[in-house]
Amino acid sequence: MNRSHLAAIAPPVVLIAMLLAIWSWTAESGLLPRWFLPAPIAILNEFVSNTAVLWKHAKITAVEAIGGCLLGTTAGIVAALAMSGFSVLRDMFYPYALASRALPLVVFTPIIVVLMGRGSMPIILIVGISTYFPVFLGMMRGLLHTNTERMELLHSLSATRHQIMWKVRLPSSIPFLFTALKLSASAAFINTIVTEWIASNAGLGYLVMVSGQYFKLATMWAAILTAAIMTLILLGVIALLEKLAARYTSLATEI
Repeated sequence: MNRSHLAAIAPPVVLIAMLLAIWSWTAESGLLPRWFLPAPIAILNEFVSNTAVLWKHAKITAVEAIGGCLLGTTAGIVAALAMSGFSVLRDMFYPYALASRALPLVVFTPIIVVLMGRGSMPIILIVGISTYFPVFLGMMRGLLHTNTERMELLHSLSATRHQIMWKVRLPSSIPFLFTALKLSASAAFINTIVTEWIASNAGLGYLVMVSGQYFKLATMWAAILTAAIMTLILLGVIALLEKLAARYTSLATEI
């Protein structure tokens, strides 16, 4: 690791260390009520003593969040490809997809729970729906956001619709897709945890709710931090996939 990397990493690390020190001092001195926020050492002890419980609920939440992301991403990509190829479908459904961003989709959770029952499936469906619209809109924007000069060149070379899609439209849409995926990944675990309050008897959301009701605040904050860590891991995986897809993305500029 060179000096430039150290210089980039040092400020946030120092900031976190300072915040932890202030947090510990205020918690130990009584300035910060323990019923509101326990000391960092208490949360760390919870990770050590309740590892099995946290791991059990974290696995359930991870399956629901990642499963919902995969479901929504697949449906969003397929729908965007279909509508970009058929203007009639795009004119019919695209305005409604834009309007859907104003809807708080989590409020439909009770309806879905009534239809499907409690458990993981309604949660995966809710997360899938919340992922679908950002991915679909981002992918559509990318597919329609193509360079006019390159499109004219391909038409002059008698390129087929399939060739235009693979050589220009899809590579141009990849950056938009990954931007949407990052937004969806950030919201996936939040939507999962909120939905688990209503539709599940397991998962980190359920653990947060039950721990709060019994004033086990160390357990509650450990569950919240576990969800945050899993979100960061998912974002890291998406960033890695984005780097791996960079070569294919460059095809749109190599014509």
